[in-house]
Amino acid sequence: MMRRGRPGGSDDDDDDDSDDEELRALRAARAGGGRTQDGPPDLGEDAFVSKPRSGGGGGALEENEIEMAAVEDDTRLNFPMSFAQGKHTGGPAGKQQAGPNLQDVHAGQKREKEKKPTGPGASRAELEAMMQEMMEAARKGKETEQEEAKPAAEEAADTEQRGGGGDAVMQDSKKQAADEEEDDDDEEEEEDDDDEKDYGKGSLVPCSHEAILKGHTKAVTTMSLDPSASRLLTGGYDCMVKMWDFNGMNSALKSFRELTPWDGQQLKSLQYSMTGAQILCATTKNTALVMGREGGREVEFAKGDMYVHDMAQTKGHVSAITAARWDPKDKALCMTASIDATVRVWDINTANKKHLQCIKTKNQKGQRCVPTAITYTPSGDIVAACDDGSIKLFDGRAVAKGISRPQAEAKTAHMAGSETTCVSVSSDGKTLLSRGRDDTLKVWDLRKLSGPPLKSFGNLENLFDTTEAIFSPGDHVFLTGVSVRKNKDGTPMGPGTVKVYDKSTLEEVRELSIPSGSVVSLAWHPKINQLFVGSQMGQVHVLYDPKQSENGIMRCLGKKVKARDITSVGINQVGHIYAPHALPMFKEEKFASNSKQKRKDRSDPVKSSKPDLGPVAAALKGLAYPGQQQSRSFAQHLFKNDVGISGQEYLQQDPREALLKYSDKGVDDKPEFTGVYKETQPAPVFDYSEERKEKRAKPYVW
Repeated sequence: MMRRGRPGGSDDDDDDDSDDEELRALRAARAGGGRTQDGPPDLGEDAFVSKPRSGGGGGALEENEIEMAAVEDDTRLNFPMSFAQGKHTGGPAGKQQAGPNLQDVHAGQKREKEKKPTGPGASRAELEAMMQEMMEAARKGKETEQEEAKPAAEEAADTEQRGGGGDAVMQDSKKQAADEEEDDDDEEEEEDDDDEKDYGKGSLVPCSHEAILKGHTKAVTTMSLDPSASRLLTGGYDCMVKMWDFNGMNSALKSFRELTPWDGQQLKSLQYSMTGAQILCATTKNTALVMGREGGREVEFAKGDMYVHDMAQTKGHVSAITAARWDPKDKALCMTASIDATVRVWDINTANKKHLQCIKTKNQKGQRCVPTAITYTPSGDIVAACDDGSIKLFDGRAVAKGISRPQAEAKTAHMAGSETTCVSVSSDGKTLLSRGRDDTLKVWDLRKLSGPPLKSFGNLENLFDTTEAIFSPGDHVFLTGVSVRKNKDGTPMGPGTVKVYDKSTLEEVRELSIPSGSVVSLAWHPKINQLFVGSQMGQVHVLYDPKQSENGIMRCLGKKVKARDITSVGINQVGHIYAPHALPMFKEEKFASNSKQKRKDRSDPVKSSKPDLGPVAAALKGLAYPGQQQSRSFAQHLFKNDVGISGQEYLQQDPREALLKYSDKGVDDKPEFTGVYKETQPAPVFDYSEERKEKRAKPYVW
């Protein structure tokens, strides 16, 4: 393409001037508002028309117009959208800043075209090639399927040509294939039925998954969850209380704290208060405890005087506690039951001084009967089950006024002489459950307690005095545990079971098997919808369903145990460090209970204040003198090991005879020392009588 020259200048200069004029024209068009928001820039009709210059011809004008028209076409096809739309970049509202240099954009597009074709045309070509490859692959696959199907079709045709028997064989094969398919379907349906069997209201029990909390060595007799369901308390026959935190626990499932309320006292009852800030703890001791959330002792209940005949006049219990419960309406009140045949109501602010009210439980003859299980109703009334088989209902308002006469009573609720291990009231306060050692579970209407039970379930073996029966959240079903006996080696004879009953129909709807033996304690929290089962082998089985349950144990199982970092330096990575007195040979014995320590102290003469025998009597008996070592010096050590076999023969010798046997020898050997006394020495006169001989024959005693 020819370029216009300029007189007195080179062709390159002419080209530069021409380009400058073109750029100025483009900028003027852009400044004049030729850009739109919805498309490429409208450069105008005269934007690409160059003005004639002095000293130049007009033939180059047409060529220049043609070139700029090509630029316009390329720009409209391939211009960036951001340039066409004129984005705001922080300037004043409605004012668009200048876009990229058109000449640079056009030059870059030309370079790209020389290397590789770009733009919509190139992308469309690539897509068409890919579509053709896919169609070719699909055609080949179809041909392959047709070729594989030919042998089967030919075999079927041969079978039809055989006639008669061939049709029968064909029908039999089809029938056999159909039967196999039906069997497979039936098996799948049975598996689905096992997994999703319609248990009625029994399907409300979340038991599709299980986790096991281990830590106790004996039966877990009591459990409690705090109101937020973030912590669990467990206690058992091993006299230990373990605290579990679901938010801080990982998949190792270990408790974060262990404590012993009283040495050698088994746990009877543990319960969080309605706020979760305090814990009511009852053991076989005659005093209960109120502990803080972290396990620290806050209140120790007052003890009674066992020599006072009227139990109402004592400050507290005089015998072992059987159960304890918080008041559902007042967070400062609680009650305890004891073998001293009383149920006492306490205010924890004054519990260390005296109880508030005392209820004396009596049988039909007016004699004492022991309350073995107690509970509150939602309205604040007290339910107490006694060892004479009766269940008594006390009005809470009357008890607060000092009236201890029962409002209603089921006199023969369970077999006389058997313990009632648990009583539980529904959330509406109308239904009562009672679990007894007579292997029964009975359902009562609290409004008609003196009448017969609504339903009695038998053959439910109960070997523990704390076997529980509870209602589910919403009171749709109720549950209880069943015990199994042990083998001689201490292992259970079979799995324990949890029986589930429908409250509306009073029929059994489900049975859960617990492999670790007898089921003793139960807990079901509505907030997390998880069932906790305490067994006789010291394990807590947590049953849950990921579709119905949330948080709780599920939060722990998702946390992995942290791997030990061998590069970190700390006390845990340097190995075992032994202090001198921490070794077994120097370590003092620690007993699980105080009774063993007392027996050991009783045999110690110093701790038991035993009368002092004295060194002579101790030596004669072959004993060490109390408070002193057997060998107090090196000389005594030599005497003990060299003088005699037993080290005590020198005590049996006569010192006079021991010295006289060296007298003659000394005179003969050393005359210069004893010779001067020969003339003046009197003649010795010795007593050789029999009496003297007998005295000399006796051993010398200090």
